[in-house]
Amino acid sequence: MPMLPELLSQGKSDIEEISKYFNELLAKAIQRVNANFSPQRLSKRTRQVEPLPTDKRQLSSYRTRIGTMLEYALSTEMNAIIKERYDGKYLLTFATAHEYPDFYFRDDTLTSLLRIEMKAVDAESDEQAARFSTPTLSIDPDKDMLLLIGWKWTDLGKDGRIIGEFPYIFAGVILPAGEIAKERDVRVKITKGKIEGEKVLVYSKRKKEFVPDPGNYGKLWRIVHSTRRKAENLSDTVRLFEDFLERIDEHSPRNRLDNKDDEN
Repeated sequence: MPMLPELLSQGKSDIEEISKYFNELLAKAIQRVNANFSPQRLSKRTRQVEPLPTDKRQLSSYRTRIGTMLEYALSTEMNAIIKERYDGKYLLTFATAHEYPDFYFRDDTLTSLLRIEMKAVDAESDEQAARFSTPTLSIDPDKDMLLLIGWKWTDLGKDGRIIGEFPYIFAGVILPAGEIAKERDVRVKITKGKIEGEKVLVYSKRKKEFVPDPGNYGKLWRIVHSTRRKAENLSDTVRLFEDFLERIDEHSPRNRLDNKDDEN
């Protein structure tokens, strides 16, 4: 695989090759987070002693909180590996405002070279809240990547007994964001919706007119329409995305791919 400076020096960036490089980087960062940060900084006592929230709003809140901390941990480890390899030539910085994307990959003059959006999925989550809903017009297909991780609670042992649990990342992938957005918008067309600029509209049978999408656009389990799953003309990127969803379902209370209908 070409080195990162070589990939970035090309006149037109090959986002697929760059994504492959960052996937190797992500795998190493996940190993470090699972071995150190998560069991040391995010661990808690067993659920009998420290139960998890059960209220729907509290569930969403704590999952968002853990996702944010995993986002911090992973990006910190990725930046550390980059520093080890390139001695300060590149930086992975947070976005300082609540905006798209989550991270900017910069050179030592702080020039933005790549952008990364991250989504964390709790395997036990049943409301499928994670979504990639950034307007397609806002995505740069040559520079933007989507980082996805799946995590679950894993037992933490000491002296041969279980004393608690911690969030363990069991799946992770970085994908060209433009390819995922393209497949996401194919679904809108299949379901007879339409996109006007940054607005996503779906047809309401009750009102007999187009109305704003009610919040389903970009939900991870809705990005690939059921008629497109395993289709021969899927891009390699979308196939990797499907593989990620299947890994999540392996650890999920229910199979969300098999049970997902084709409503808007």
